[in-house]
Amino acid sequence: MWSISRVQIFLLSLLAVAPVLAQTSPSEKPVVSHYFLVLLKRPANAPQLSKEAGEQLQNEHMANIRKMYSEGKLVMAGPFTDDTTLRGIFVLKASSGKQAQDWADVDPAIKAGRLMAEIHGPWVIESDMIKPAASEGGMEQYTLVMFRRGEKWSKDSEKDNQPRASIDKLFTRKEVVLAGAFQDDDDLRAILIYSVSVDQATKLAQEAPLVKTHFLAFEAHPWITAKGELAPGQALQMN
Repeated sequence: MWSISRVQIFLLSLLAVAPVLAQTSPSEKPVVSHYFLVLLKRPANAPQLSKEAGEQLQNEHMANIRKMYSEGKLVMAGPFTDDTTLRGIFVLKASSGKQAQDWADVDPAIKAGRLMAEIHGPWVIESDMIKPAASEGGMEQYTLVMFRRGEKWSKDSEKDNQPRASIDKLFTRKEVVLAGAFQDDDDLRAILIYSVSVDQATKLAQEAPLVKTHFLAFEAHPWITAKGELAPGQALQMN
C-alpha cells in the first residue's frame, strides 16, 4: 500500500489534517490515557487488487486516517519506504490495547486484508514531542529503530531495569526526535525515531551496551511522516 507513488498521495492527503485538528472541540475528543504503537504489516496472503481498486482502497485508507486525526484518536502516522512486510505505523491515544486494536481494525485496508494491525503498548513517550502537522504541508524522512529482546535476554535482567537504563542513554542523543519504551511484556522493548539516515542511526544504535552484549537486537527502517510533527528530519527524496 505504501509505494513512493502512494507516499505522494499520503503527502497531499495530510495537508488537510492541521485545519481539521483546529476545528475539533475538546468535547468531541475521546477520553484517553495511553499511547499505543500500531505496526501496519502486509499479510502473506494479502489479496491482489486491480489498479483502480487499489487506488480506491488507498483513498478510503487516507480518509480514515484524516477521520481518526479529527476525532483525536490518531496523533501521528506514516509509511516505511523500504520494501518489507512493515508498511507503516499509527500512534494512537487509547484507554487500552483492545480499544487501540478496535480503532485500527476499522481501517478499510485492514478490513480488506491488505494490511494487518499489530498493537504494542502502552508506549511511554513524552506527549509534547509530537506536534500538529505543519500548515504548509510536506513530509520529512526519519529512521525508525525497533529494539527487541536479543539472544542473551533474561527475565532477571529485565526485572533489574537493565534494558531500560541502557536504552534511556540513547533517548538523550540529539539525533533522537522521539523515543519510548513499552510497558507490556512483549518482545518489542522500545522504539526510537532518529532524524538521520538509516546508516547513521544503525551506527548509533550499535553503541547501546545491551546491543553489544546481544541482550537487545534491533532493526532500522526508513520512515516518513508529516512535516512539523517531530523535530526536523531529512528532506524527503522522491524518486
